[in-house]
Amino acid sequence: MNKHLLYICAGLLALSCTKSAIEPLTGKYPEPSTYTLTQLTQGERTKDENGKFHFPLTLSSSAGDQLSLVLVADTYYIPGITYSGGSSAIAKAGNYLADESSFSAANGIPSALNTTGTLTVTKADDHYTLGGYLWTVEGKAFRVEASFDAVYEPEKEAQRMDILIDAKVLEGSVVIYIASGDVNVSADLAGNPFFTGDGKVLMLALESEDGKLYPGTYSVIPGDFWTYEYAPGMLFTGGGGTNWFDVKADGYDVTNLKAGEAIVTKTGSTYNVEYKDEESEIWVAYTGPIEALDYEVIEYTPLTQLVEFAPGEGVVTLRLATESIVATYSEMMYSYTYSGTGNYVFLELYSTDGTVAAGSYKACAISGWVQEGEFGVGFQYNYEYAPGMFWPVDMGSTWFTLDGEETKSYITDGMVTVSYEGDVCTITLESSAANAKFVGRLAE
Repeated sequence: MNKHLLYICAGLLALSCTKSAIEPLTGKYPEPSTYTLTQLTQGERTKDENGKFHFPLTLSSSAGDQLSLVLVADTYYIPGITYSGGSSAIAKAGNYLADESSFSAANGIPSALNTTGTLTVTKADDHYTLGGYLWTVEGKAFRVEASFDAVYEPEKEAQRMDILIDAKVLEGSVVIYIASGDVNVSADLAGNPFFTGDGKVLMLALESEDGKLYPGTYSVIPGDFWTYEYAPGMLFTGGGGTNWFDVKADGYDVTNLKAGEAIVTKTGSTYNVEYKDEESEIWVAYTGPIEALDYEVIEYTPLTQLVEFAPGEGVVTLRLATESIVATYSEMMYSYTYSGTGNYVFLELYSTDGTVAAGSYKACAISGWVQEGEFGVGFQYNYEYAPGMFWPVDMGSTWFTLDGEETKSYITDGMVTVSYEGDVCTITLESSAANAKFVGRLAE
């Protein structure tokens, strides 16, 4: 027999005795180990600054296998969906946070997870099942199956009071009337207030030496409001302080509030006033301007031109300008050039449907990642148009000034507020970069 043929045959025999991770000729990897977890330890549910709920779970077995997970959701309970890997830096609903999760088998040393896996959760009332494939950062794959019961109560939140009825200055104090529902006022609030309709009204009285409302924590002025029916359906009222009105079709009930505290914060011209009283269990909040009590006057640059309304993926970009700016579109460059003297601004607002919704938008936490209720902060992106060749591009929200030469400021803080009266939109920008206001129709 040919000597070379003998060597080849011997080599093949040797290879056939070698054990491989891949089964011979099948191309299949061995099935990862499956761990059945039946014991649950719940961590404390938390809520991040973007309003997402984080659910820490520790699932274990009698054999000492243990999976520690953090799931992220929009709801106060764990919804039945499929969760994919994510990180705590960009926590999105439908993630498990790999950098806060780990697995250990048989009381071994825990290994952190990577973001490759998926977990499918089903929910039937308060009973959950969970299953899927996960990977550790070392690359080990495994499957988990779990079944457990978990009860989550709705998060207690302040009742939103959307209507500012009035704000008045009295001697040594200020009084704010805020309401929810459909409430009407049929008398002078300073004298003999009478409410009709259906809703709630908080009459909040706070001490103020100069008739202005400053950020801080206030003890309320106790309520002593009273009503007297001097004839059928005819009421006389008196007193003041802090009071709670339950307005109904046939009148209203009043509760004098003697305790509790009000916390006042302010961003630009937007106040947030939150009142909470443990004894009466009244917890309400108002967000919006209170011009009559504002301690600072903001001058806004008037933006009179809508240069462009550009819906994009998850955002709408608005290009607005002052009256003396001339914007010229270049078909060749697919962009605008600006001339004249004044200001123009790029505003990038969160949107999923290509419209600009009424509400308040805060600065996004991560450049280029705009989530619900946020505007995109400004930053410079270096576009590589050829190998090693970069072109700087302004991204996000940016304020420009033209006065012989162009200067720019990236908008990285503050608030953008949007409101409507019919189809007329008011957009207010308040930030360290600029304070500006646009009033007009949006070409959506």
